[in-house]
Amino acid sequence: MQAVVRRLRRSSSSLALVAALVAVIALPATTSASEFPAGHHGYHTYAELTAELKAVADAHPSIVRRFSIGTSYKGRQLWAAKISDNVGIDENEPEVLFDGLHHSDEHMGLEMTLHILHWLVDGYGTDPRVTNIVNSTEVWIVFAMNPDGAEFDIHDGAFHYWRKNRQPNANGTIGTDLNRNYGYRWGTGGRTSTNPLAITYHGPYAFSAPETRAMRDFLKSRVVNGVQQIRVAISFHEDGRLVMWPYGYTKTNVPSDMTSQDHAALAAIGRHMASTNGYRPEQASDLYVSHGTTRDYLYGTYRVFSYTLEMSVVDYPKDSMIGPETSRNREAVLYLMERAWCPLAVLGATVRIERCGAFDDDLEVARGWTIDPDRSDTAPASGRWTRGNPQRSATSSGVTLQPDGVPSGSSAFVTGTRAGSSIGEFDLDGRTTARSRSITLPVGTGQRLAFRWLFAHTASSSADDHLRAIVEDASGTQTVVWERTGSASTVAGTWGSASIGLDAWAGQTIHLRFEAQDGAADSTVEAGVDDVRITRPTT
Repeated sequence: MQAVVRRLRRSSSSLALVAALVAVIALPATTSASEFPAGHHGYHTYAELTAELKAVADAHPSIVRRFSIGTSYKGRQLWAAKISDNVGIDENEPEVLFDGLHHSDEHMGLEMTLHILHWLVDGYGTDPRVTNIVNSTEVWIVFAMNPDGAEFDIHDGAFHYWRKNRQPNANGTIGTDLNRNYGYRWGTGGRTSTNPLAITYHGPYAFSAPETRAMRDFLKSRVVNGVQQIRVAISFHEDGRLVMWPYGYTKTNVPSDMTSQDHAALAAIGRHMASTNGYRPEQASDLYVSHGTTRDYLYGTYRVFSYTLEMSVVDYPKDSMIGPETSRNREAVLYLMERAWCPLAVLGATVRIERCGAFDDDLEVARGWTIDPDRSDTAPASGRWTRGNPQRSATSSGVTLQPDGVPSGSSAFVTGTRAGSSIGEFDLDGRTTARSRSITLPVGTGQRLAFRWLFAHTASSSADDHLRAIVEDASGTQTVVWERTGSASTVAGTWGSASIGLDAWAGQTIHLRFEAQDGAADSTVEAGVDDVRITRPTT
C-alpha cells in the first residue's frame, strides 16, 4: 500500500489516482505487486501504466482510444492508445507512432510515452499548437513493448539489469532482444548476436518474439489503400542522449535501399530535433552496427521516417530525472508530429512542391499498385511490369536496351528485371499495365504528373509498340496524357523525364495507369517507369 500512496502523490490525473488505488486494492491477497527500488518510485509499473491509461482514456473518450496491439509471451497486454480529434474514425490524416520499453531495463522510455499522452490530452483545446496536431494527425503510442522483461527487471524491489523479453530459448536460456528481432536486415553483425546468452541475441528467426510480431501486425494494419499511413516515428530508449536515424545495419550513409533525398530529410529532421533537446544527432550505425531494429524495419519496409532517441546519460536514472529528461524532448516530439504531413518538405520549397502533392511514389516499397488490373494483359509473367532493379540487356552490337540501374534508389517498374541469355528472352512481348491506388486531387490548379521513363526497342519495332501514361477518372474513362511509340530504328534505353498538366482533373479522384506494349512482330521492347509524382497546386 505504501507503493500506492507514493503513486498517488505523483499521478497527474485525479481519475488515474482512483483507478490506480482500486486496481491495487482489488489484487488478490496472494499477489505480490512489483515495485521499483528506492529513489525510483516515480516510474510506472505495469499495473500503474494499465490503470493510468484506462483513466485517461475514460476521461477523454472523444480524443483517446485505448487498445492492445497483442500480448507478451507471458500474456500481458501490449497497451496502446490512439489520439486524434475523431478518434473513432480512420481519417485520411498523416499518422505518427511512438513506442517505449523495447528494452526492459530502459524504463525512461515508458515515462516518455506517457508524457506524450498527457501533453496531447492536457493541451487539447488550450494549447493551439497541440490542438492543431490532434485535429490534423492520428497519433499512435505503444507504451511498453516489453512488459514481461520490465516486471522481471524490478522484481523484489531491486534492479536486475534485464534487457530482453522473457521467452525461453531452445537451449533453456531466457530472452530475445526485441530490438534485434525485426525482419528488415535481420541477421548478424556489429552488436547483434546469435548467442542466446547474449543481451543482443536476435532470436532464432525474425519475428520469433510475440511482442515483435504484434508490432509487425499493427504496422501492417496501418496500410490503407496499399499505402502505409504512419509517416514518422520515434522509439525511445536509454541511455546516451542521442537522436539516431536509419540505417543501423550499414555504415554507408546512402545505401542502395535509401534515396539521397530521403537521407537528406532524415538527417535534417534529426539534427533539428537534436538542436532542441541538446542530444547528439547521428546515423544509427555511427554508434554501432545493429541488425533487426524497429527503426530500420519501419524505414526499410515502409519508408517511415523513423528515429531512435536514447534518453538520459546513466543506467537507471533516479525518478527526479523523469521530469527534466522528458520535458527536454517536448519540442522535438511536437516538431516531428508537425512534419508528418510530408517529411521531405523540410528540404525546402522546391522539394515541397515536387514531393508533397497528392501522390508521391519512388517505387522503393509497395504502395498499392495493381498489375494487370483488368485481367486482360497479354505479356508473359517474365515481361510484365515488375518492381525491382533491372539487369543490363544489350543488342549484339552493344546498344543497351535495359540499363542496370534506376534513376533513384534501387527499384523501378520495368518490363522484367532479368537480362536472360539472349536479348529477347525476358523482354516485353505483349501488353502490361500498372494501375495506381485511387488519388484525390486538390481543387487548385497547376498540379502536374511527373515521372521518369524508359522506352527502348530494336529496329524491327513499329508504331504498334508503345509506352503510355493514362489518367482514369471516377467513371472509368481513360485518357492517354503521354505516349512514346516505336519506330524502325534501334533506340537505346536511357531514362528520360516527363511532366504533364492535370488541371482537367483538379478536384477529382483518379487512378494513374502505365501501359507498355510490344505489338510489332519480332521486335524487342524494354520499358520502365520510376519516381511517379503529382506536384502540389500552384494556385
